[in-house]
Amino acid sequence: MKNAIGRWTAFALLGVFSCAVYASNLLTELYGGVVSTVSDVVGTVTDPLAGVLVGATQIAPKFVQRTVIRIQGRTLELVPGTAAFDLTLTHNGISRTIIVVRPEPATTLAPAVLMLHGNGGTPQNQANLAGIASFVASRGIWVLLPSAVDGVWDDDPANSDSRKDDVGFVARVIDLAVAAYGLDADRIYAAGLSNGGFMSQRLNCELSDKLAAVGAVSAALRNGLANACVGGQPRPIALVVGTTDPIVPYGGIGNIRSADNTLAFWAQRNGCSSSAAVVTDLPDLTADGTTVQLTVNQTCSSGKNAVRYTVNGGGHAWPGGWQYLPVPIIGTTSTDIDATRLLLDFFAAYTR
Repeated sequence: MKNAIGRWTAFALLGVFSCAVYASNLLTELYGGVVSTVSDVVGTVTDPLAGVLVGATQIAPKFVQRTVIRIQGRTLELVPGTAAFDLTLTHNGISRTIIVVRPEPATTLAPAVLMLHGNGGTPQNQANLAGIASFVASRGIWVLLPSAVDGVWDDDPANSDSRKDDVGFVARVIDLAVAAYGLDADRIYAAGLSNGGFMSQRLNCELSDKLAAVGAVSAALRNGLANACVGGQPRPIALVVGTTDPIVPYGGIGNIRSADNTLAFWAQRNGCSSSAAVVTDLPDLTADGTTVQLTVNQTCSSGKNAVRYTVNGGGHAWPGGWQYLPVPIIGTTSTDIDATRLLLDFFAAYTR
């Protein structure tokens, strides 16, 4: 009887061990290399801010290649030299959240990038898709990831939802981050995917006094924004678009302008000469069926460039990220370029 109990105990322990190994292997397959789960991360409570609920700061272990934490109920990837926490505030009577990924230890007078998720997305998914943690660690930037109401940004001034006031919300996030964490107000940038990229273009028009440069991935220009984009300061802008995007067609659709018309609008706003645009074929690094061309408007009276990375054969994706939906739904995600790296390199050349 004792031997039987011993055997069952051994089998049970082996089962627990096998499950743990499977979970570890699964995480390794999903995220690559060595990972640590949230249970290994010690959170420290950040000092409260007036009118803002500040969550615990979770710091990535120094000797673990990748750490997967849980924040606001969703997973977020960190690497050594990074930390993350969440902010919750009420704006226009609606509770809004912001995920902050920062260097560890925290830096002051650092640049910050507002990164806006796509329609139905989340800050955590956008952070993981763009692989921001490694850039936070290597470049000392802060990344602010606000969440949209019901997952959708109010990007069209011609059909605006006043209850959201997304422009006012983002302005408040910028002011809060600069005041509370000593970020460099002259090096605040905005970028987004899809609906987030449409929204970053609206911010380019309406928050030019707070932003130094803007990026938009898998997004184009709405007629409503083009008609409302008057005044303000020209700002550098980088576009990343796919020629076979089934969601935001390269040639435009409805009130969404074509990729060519979108670039021409921003080039004109920045005082660029379209005849001076330089087109370069970038190296075809991988056999994924895509190639990339870079168009740069170099002669701009404002000194603010308007550039476009055209992904030939590319879909509704964040190049360099993962294929988050099947190819028949969103098209191909190019691995010839890393959109995050390209945008950060572009931003680094500009201050407000």
